[in-house]
Amino acid sequence: MTGSMYAAIAGLQTHMQKMNVIGNNIANANTYGFKPGVTSFSESMYTSISNSTAGGNQYGGTNASQIGYGSQVASIDLNMTGGTYAPTGINSHLYLDGNGFFMVGPKPDPAIGYEPDPNNLTLKRVGNFGLDKDGYLVDSNGYCVYGFMPQGNADGTMAENADGSVKWDTCLRPIRLPVTAPASDTTTGIKEGGALYPEIAADTNAQGYPADIGGTAVDQNKRVNVQSVNLSVDQNGVITAVTQDNVAVTVGIIPIGSVVNPNGLTKLSDGYYQAGNNAGDVVVGTCGGAVTGDLNNNTNATNPDRITLTGAGDTQILSGGLESSKTDIATEFADLITTQRGFQANTKIITVTDEMLSDLVSMKR
Repeated sequence: MTGSMYAAIAGLQTHMQKMNVIGNNIANANTYGFKPGVTSFSESMYTSISNSTAGGNQYGGTNASQIGYGSQVASIDLNMTGGTYAPTGINSHLYLDGNGFFMVGPKPDPAIGYEPDPNNLTLKRVGNFGLDKDGYLVDSNGYCVYGFMPQGNADGTMAENADGSVKWDTCLRPIRLPVTAPASDTTTGIKEGGALYPEIAADTNAQGYPADIGGTAVDQNKRVNVQSVNLSVDQNGVITAVTQDNVAVTVGIIPIGSVVNPNGLTKLSDGYYQAGNNAGDVVVGTCGGAVTGDLNNNTNATNPDRITLTGAGDTQILSGGLESSKTDIATEFADLITTQRGFQANTKIITVTDEMLSDLVSMKR
């Protein structure tokens, strides 16, 4: 008889777990980029009173008789569909219109270098970005946004492909404002206060800047004078900044990281996600296929594990807004009512079982 009580206790526990998920969903109804949890129940263990038997010459077969012991939480999945665009009016706030994630991480240790494995970077949907004092593009918690930046020639000018397009450095690095030119150079056309771009060593991916411009030494820690309000990002993720001298400067391009199974990601605090064992490897691509070739992180031309950059499908980047929460209040309230009733029904089972046990004990007076 006590089996019904234990089954009800299991039901209470699972309904409380679902209530916890619903409470978290409602609490984050106005949290940018929030993905609500969806709780699924499954039947718990069974015991067999009698097993099934096969039919014989005289009698037909019989089915098994089993008693269940309640329910359990089968899964808590995330609704990873995109939320709507919520305008904020800030140019450096970015919205992903489609699948994928921004990739962020800490500033690199100079002793280690700038070449993290994409699987070790943190993923996020909320593009609340801005510039820090060192010229890095960072989020609200100070994590650097990783992406690609233009390559430079030996003289510090921006390198171009044969068709005149930007030649991108395909090594994932923290996006940072270009180094500022300390003087003008009439030979190269570089203006004082303009942008200098690094030449990339083919074998080590090391960045190299010219030692001087017009006889004035280059300070690699001094970046072009730009404010976050002067940043603009197009639909392919290309970042352009306007300097204090009203000169447009190409800063970099924001790629998109994607995984095969987004529900396999581990959800962290502050809207971050980490690639888990069941998510699959992080695949790096750019919107509109703006950057092609191989991802050049910790690899060389003879490495068989080089990763080919892909497009980001139909995903586009929209500036001036963030992704709103995906919580549907009406759905959550409906789940709240059914969960509450299910919890009450399980408490009733405990009460009735207790009364039956009391009746049984009181048979002997």
